[in-house]
Amino acid sequence: MSHKSDARSRLSAIFLVALPASLLGACGDDVTNHHYNNNYYGEGGEEGDPPPNPGTAGKGGKDGGGGGTSGNGGMSGAEDGGTPSEPQAGGGGEDSGVIIDPRYPDAPVENTPKAEQDLDVFRLGNHWWFAVSDEQRERMNAARWGGGGGPGPINGDIYQPGGGGGDATFVDHLWVSTAAEEPQISDYGKVQVKVVGQSTGRDWNEQNIPNLNIDSNQFVKQQRIGGFEHLRFGNCQVGSIFRERLTLQLFNLLGYPAPHATFAWVHSNVWGWDADDGIPYTLVERYKRDFCESNADLLGGGCVNMWEYVGDFSAWEGGSLFDQAESCQVDRCDATRVKQLEATLRDLQPPGEGFKEAMSEWIAWPEFHQFQCLEWMLGVGDDTIHNGGNNSVLVERSDGKFQFLPYSVDISLGQDWYSFVRLAGDGNAVARGCQADPQCWADTIATCENLLQEFSDHEPNKLLAAVYDELDAEGMLRPGDEERYQFIDNWFTSRLERMPIELEKYAEDPNAVLCGAPYVDCGGWCGYEWECPQQCVPPDDPPPPPPMGQAGGIIIDPGMGVGGGFAAGGAGPIGGSFGMAGGFGEGGDGGLEPCPPKEEYKIAR
Repeated sequence: MSHKSDARSRLSAIFLVALPASLLGACGDDVTNHHYNNNYYGEGGEEGDPPPNPGTAGKGGKDGGGGGTSGNGGMSGAEDGGTPSEPQAGGGGEDSGVIIDPRYPDAPVENTPKAEQDLDVFRLGNHWWFAVSDEQRERMNAARWGGGGGPGPINGDIYQPGGGGGDATFVDHLWVSTAAEEPQISDYGKVQVKVVGQSTGRDWNEQNIPNLNIDSNQFVKQQRIGGFEHLRFGNCQVGSIFRERLTLQLFNLLGYPAPHATFAWVHSNVWGWDADDGIPYTLVERYKRDFCESNADLLGGGCVNMWEYVGDFSAWEGGSLFDQAESCQVDRCDATRVKQLEATLRDLQPPGEGFKEAMSEWIAWPEFHQFQCLEWMLGVGDDTIHNGGNNSVLVERSDGKFQFLPYSVDISLGQDWYSFVRLAGDGNAVARGCQADPQCWADTIATCENLLQEFSDHEPNKLLAAVYDELDAEGMLRPGDEERYQFIDNWFTSRLERMPIELEKYAEDPNAVLCGAPYVDCGGWCGYEWECPQQCVPPDDPPPPPPMGQAGGIIIDPGMGVGGGFAAGGAGPIGGSFGMAGGFGEGGDGGLEPCPPKEEYKIAR
């Protein structure tokens, strides 16, 4: 898009010289950078002096600047305040009357009491300053690894940083600076923080950017930060900085409950306090009681219980997924009815005609159809429907029915682990049952048809461009983001063209395997012709295989919206093109006929 060229032209020659050769090779000529001296990729940055840091000691000026349960998880409507578990030193100058914590002499200076701060948490450009001791940071890292030590830097990441509450881990201070002409800076004191994440998780150290969960009232009872108790800061390493924010926005625009999300600057003594050491994060509301209350009209009146878990119903012999207390995402959960749901699903195996009617008192069917369609439309593959019940968030609503919520949506919009996501999925018992019931599946198709038009009406390419412009104006674009922007822009264009074709095929057969050129159906999974079990003579000059370690059938042309290897029986996200269902055929051609021409779409039956 033409309006993107201005951002690229501002890239400093100093920055290009300082970048490692490997990073320059990966990003090409379209590197976008607006940081001033941001050390998480090298020295240099945009030419000119950095803006003053808001309120750091000795400096003045202005800058325009999930998971786990809490011991106080169910509180809502409380106001800031309370008594800390121990005295907390604040920031300030010699004449401010506020003591500077000697452990963090260069930290921000509070200029507004937290009870008086006018903070819109989800306004773009707020600054969050975490002051953490080495001891607590090491405990957070160890907890993410089950108590053991973690690895060093994660090779291949596109971004790197530079140079009493019981057993809860914490930061000593969390300062928040508002995105305003004259920022208000408030110290929220000792706040519970966890380092979280699996495939997207990173340890918190000088070389890595972690995902962080905060609970604001673990130490200061009833404390809220801008009205929120639970927030998650995503490092944007795997799905890029665009996907999570944009996918959640699209869920909400298309009428499905999803968390608030924005971008925020994160600072810490781990990386340095200066404004130019700020790291762009995606800030997301977490699924807790407050979310249920603000989305009650889309959740059958609100939430009675909420669980976050991995797995499918009745996955454990002699037990239940909902016996795990840590799965509960509100103050306490009553698993009576959800276990009855499990038993009902078990009694209906194998599912077939009449499944939807039999489950009518249990499942919020209009919402389930909508959820399944949106996961397909937006390419959310690492989910409860498509990946064995992974990243499941289930709500028992006030009306007694159950509803799933979107989770782990940074893996979306053509992200290469799930470059092709089918409409049907076998990872969830409710989805399998609906797909086996002709009437239920017909209702899914009808819902998707309506949503396709709404999706097109919202012009997702323009929404993406708006997110890009937000990041550009705030100086948050990073090496590689231009390339990712172009990929997602092409992906949206392709999806709008191809989804009606896919939907027509899915209406004929829920288990249709649709392969985009240059891939073909290899008997239930998408791959090159020469990868398929040899039932014909492969081409004399086959195309090169996908890179090792990536998904079999990964899309080479970012304009293609379909064609990954995650169709039924396809190679998994780790094994690359040599997954269990893929690989090369054995032996010679044995007098086989030449392979037929490639088909852009094919139904595997």
